[in-house]
Amino acid sequence: MTFHHSSTQYIFFALILAHGVTSLTSNTIAQTRGLEVERKSTIDFFDELDDKSFYQQKRIYGMKNELNDYSEKLHNLKERFDRIFYGISSNDSFETPFDTNSQPQRPVRKKIEPDSLSSIQPGISTNNYPENNSSFDDLTFEEPIEFTPSENQLAFNVDSPGEFTQNNQIVSTFDPQSSGAGGYYLIISPGIAFPYKKHATLKSYRKYDPGFSVNMSGGMESGNFRVGIGGAYKRHTFHHSARLHPSSNGLSGDSETFAGFLDLGYRFPISSSLGLNLGAGVGYYLSRIEDKPDFSSRKDHDIFWTLSAGMLWNYSELLALSFNYRYFHEQEIPAHLVELGLKLAL
Repeated sequence: MTFHHSSTQYIFFALILAHGVTSLTSNTIAQTRGLEVERKSTIDFFDELDDKSFYQQKRIYGMKNELNDYSEKLHNLKERFDRIFYGISSNDSFETPFDTNSQPQRPVRKKIEPDSLSSIQPGISTNNYPENNSSFDDLTFEEPIEFTPSENQLAFNVDSPGEFTQNNQIVSTFDPQSSGAGGYYLIISPGIAFPYKKHATLKSYRKYDPGFSVNMSGGMESGNFRVGIGGAYKRHTFHHSARLHPSSNGLSGDSETFAGFLDLGYRFPISSSLGLNLGAGVGYYLSRIEDKPDFSSRKDHDIFWTLSAGMLWNYSELLALSFNYRYFHEQEIPAHLVELGLKLAL
């Protein structure tokens, strides 16, 4: 009886110990599984492979909208930058790099017939599909799946007219050092001529009123230098005090001068759109003067030269305005000219 009672106590204590160990092991396993569930991302839980693909397409669609907004803001930033630093804006043509008119559609699932289960490729392991929550990261495929994006999907380089590049990178849509893409120029400068020389001889006293002048030149331009050919025209009428001494008759005619010259110039940039314009020219002139007693004209011709200086304002890449002083040299009526010019880049 004593031995049987001791055995019963040992069995009772063994059952209690086994129950405690089992409870501790169950709690530990539950906690471990809970930690594993918490570590998994919500992206890893999908019922079907198509659900995960649809979710990724929705994320890509959202990223495209964000990139479109960023691209529009970047375009506006470039335009504001050009307005602040150059005073010139680029063309308003702009296209968003992504087409977001059509949204991703959930794929239609096809029911798998029992006869088609035998055609499953051996490279896919069907044992990796859990019953409830499935993670597709553990799937093994015989060949990797390649995704080929459509062409021009990320079109970040937006072509705009008049881009200025430096070191193979776009710096601005306007090059302050260049007046045009073609490298040619045409300048038309009308002005007012103020004569300063009087001619007092035994035959006559010649004095002239301020007259009209026009200058035109064109040629090639490289950077700040320009070289071309030019032509000038200037006309004056006699002052009321001009006389022919023998008869004391007043001179009522006029004087016209035509000149052709080699045009040289240089622009000193002050800012992106403002510069100091210097010019020089040398050539030949022909003057027609009506100062004979019979009211006929005589001709005078010689070497012609001119110097000019003024301010040049670039209104745009193709158009500039200038305000110049010019010295017009000839024998009969050398004059100081004030000109308002228009420069075209061709």
